[in-house]
Amino acid sequence: MARMQGVVVCAVLLAVLLSCTILQAQTAGTGQVVGAVTDPSGGSVVGATITLRDMATGSERAATTNEGGRYNFPNVAPGTYTLTVTKQGFRAMKFSEQQIVVGETRTFDAKLEIGSNTEIVEVVATNTELQTSSATVGNTITGVALNSLPTIQRDVSTFVTLQPGVTPDGSVAGAIYDQNSFQLDGGNNSNDMDGSMNIYTPSAAGDSTGGLVTSYTTGNAGGGPTGVMPTPIDSIEEFKVGTNNQTADFNSSAGAQVQMVTKRGGNQWHGTAYEYYFDNNWNGNTWDNNANGAPRDSFHYNRFGGSIGGPVVPKDILGGKWYFFGNYEGFRWPNTTTYYRTVPSDLMRQGILQFKDSSGAIQYYNLTKADVVNPATGQLLPIAQCPAGPCDPRGLGISPTMQALWNYEPEPTPGASCGPLGSRCDGLNTQAFRGTLALPWNENFGVARLDHDFGSKWHFSATYHYYNMQRATSSQVDVGGFFPGDKLGVPTSIHNRPQQPWYFTAGLTTNITNNVTNDFHYSYLRNYWARYFTGGQGPGGPGVSQQPQLPDLGGALQPQGETSTNVLAPYNLNTQSVRTRFWMAKITWSATMFPGAKERTSCSSAEPISITSIGTYARTTAASSIMKSSTIWRMAAVPPATMWVAA
Repeated sequence: MARMQGVVVCAVLLAVLLSCTILQAQTAGTGQVVGAVTDPSGGSVVGATITLRDMATGSERAATTNEGGRYNFPNVAPGTYTLTVTKQGFRAMKFSEQQIVVGETRTFDAKLEIGSNTEIVEVVATNTELQTSSATVGNTITGVALNSLPTIQRDVSTFVTLQPGVTPDGSVAGAIYDQNSFQLDGGNNSNDMDGSMNIYTPSAAGDSTGGLVTSYTTGNAGGGPTGVMPTPIDSIEEFKVGTNNQTADFNSSAGAQVQMVTKRGGNQWHGTAYEYYFDNNWNGNTWDNNANGAPRDSFHYNRFGGSIGGPVVPKDILGGKWYFFGNYEGFRWPNTTTYYRTVPSDLMRQGILQFKDSSGAIQYYNLTKADVVNPATGQLLPIAQCPAGPCDPRGLGISPTMQALWNYEPEPTPGASCGPLGSRCDGLNTQAFRGTLALPWNENFGVARLDHDFGSKWHFSATYHYYNMQRATSSQVDVGGFFPGDKLGVPTSIHNRPQQPWYFTAGLTTNITNNVTNDFHYSYLRNYWARYFTGGQGPGGPGVSQQPQLPDLGGALQPQGETSTNVLAPYNLNTQSVRTRFWMAKITWSATMFPGAKERTSCSSAEPISITSIGTYARTTAASSIMKSSTIWRMAAVPPATMWVAA
């Protein structure tokens, strides 16, 4: 009985594995070339030699037509290619300088003419752009268009929302914007936290609506939806956005499928250097600043970088040439903004409160322990009396603790209005402080790609992306010089929100025979971002964001409650703004693919998952491009609570 149960379990597992592996032939990050070869009578030509030459590197791939006269080149890197068809007894046919784009299949059908194979028939016009093998609705944007289209952010994700069928906030075909899938170099670049990378963190993509999405539609951290790793324009060869009818191998989400490919090196060295400078000196002032007579904040953007690509060495090593591409981009934004904070008035610091009566006249209430001279009028103020007797019947006066706390509060700014602060700033007991808050924002991005041909049948490719962003925020601000290095009356950010993800991919494509191709692909994404307190210690790491302001206090005080700008304390302590958050996720994604019908699995969890393919093969059938395959899978290091999901 136990043996029978074991057989049943094994059979179920085998069925699940096989059911998730045979999928439509398409690879994220590459294109595909297919076609059929016929003679003048329309009959299939068996054994014709098909040569696909990469014009950038000069490398070639070869295939032969099967019994049905069909051929297939899977996993073709985007670029310009020349395809040649030869067969003894027929003239050669040549398709020159054909563009292969990411995520699409190009069909080159050849009708050979009788003659010598030394004669070449040049095909000038083709209809290869017509996608007859897929009903996916989408659009591909190449490098020329990417460099020509305007964008301040200089990130290709900006153009996702400009595709047909995509709303300004990134929603696609009824699916909300966090349902989009972002793939970079064949791996998963999607954010596993919010799906759009613009809820908890600022997006690398620009807002193509000019602020409408950020301010009114999503209310998010800013910018359109994008993947975890930024994708600067100078690092991307091309990208495709599929909005509807995606094929089965791209079914990881209900929204758009965004595929991006990093540039690669070629036979010649090429490079770029650039800098984009944007200054706000020509901008208008804000409404609040104009209402308060405050000057316009001064800041500028400075985005700069360079890229280079070419052969590592001019000669073949380990069977072929090595090609390199690299791109660095830096961003510096010494941002400043006008900051408003409610502070106690001079009279309230002394224990004298002010209120307007029904006629609008200001009445003063002396809550100190003795009669005092009103510094505002010069008149003697007796101890305040209420209808039932002294307003301070116990004669306690103003709390020494509050007076000590308010020693860290700056003086109100003359002429500053309470308008930006709301009703808790009454202009009498609480008044407005205004200052310039520095919010520096610095980014460093780098990507390197290495390609190598181990002979004519083995192609290796690997990419590494790195990103580091340090950003001060107004989530927690010290206006009282409370922490070491801060100054009284100079607003200082004490809250940092860094992002430090990195991303690695590696792939090996093997032409086992002219009709059998195997592709192994692996990618690893580390998604890290944080929000933490940095008061008195710089951006080096998290500290205690709600520490007591005075030595004798058991906890931090929040006069006027949980608020960012109305708290009568040197720095705000409201939990929603100042709480510490960390997010670090790991995604391992691997795939095995075949011509005609590829196989792929996709797994995601909080810990890495290892999937290994053993003994795989596929072969073209005689009558069509459908593939027959047999695969044995081994899974290792899968956490007990992990769900295994087939793509």
